[in-house]
Amino acid sequence: MSKISFSIQYAGLTLQVAKNDQGQEVTPLKPIADLFGLEWVRQRKRVTEGVYYPRFLGTVQVPMYSADGQRREQTCILLSRVAAYLSSISPERVRAAGNIDGADFLIAKQEEWADALHDYEELGVAVNLNHAKTQEVLRRHRMSFAQLISIKSKTPDVADRQALGSLIEKMAGELGLPYQRDIPA
Repeated sequence: MSKISFSIQYAGLTLQVAKNDQGQEVTPLKPIADLFGLEWVRQRKRVTEGVYYPRFLGTVQVPMYSADGQRREQTCILLSRVAAYLSSISPERVRAAGNIDGADFLIAKQEEWADALHDYEELGVAVNLNHAKTQEVLRRHRMSFAQLISIKSKTPDVADRQALGSLIEKMAGELGLPYQRDIPA
């Protein structure tokens, strides 16, 4: 078991990360439960007892060191399953416990993840439009799109202009941009 751990930013949360015996990244569940005002004993029982949740969430006990250097066994879940765990939390229960910001965060994330899952099932791909890398790729595609329109307008040959128009129309569809075909004279 790894004695090395680190922290990451995940969905606006800072999570401590360690490795389980299989080398997978895991994170302690208690700080997540505490953040949303959930009763820790109930949550620990939920993810450690039975067959489904422990297997699905990859629940393990991992020795981790706290900021004060104390070594403690932590109930951890797979980092890749944190979103699934957060999706199982009722925002109404969090709000009823007085954590309005936590409930609003959960609602926003659960809606974002539901939309992403829908896009994945419907389109075969889900894209986070707020992700910096996605923004850069979209910027480059839009620049290529604008350059192609400029080239088309300067192309004298009608057949070449029509071919470029078809390409531009396809790119517009891929980028989710409206495009008006040339109206024949």
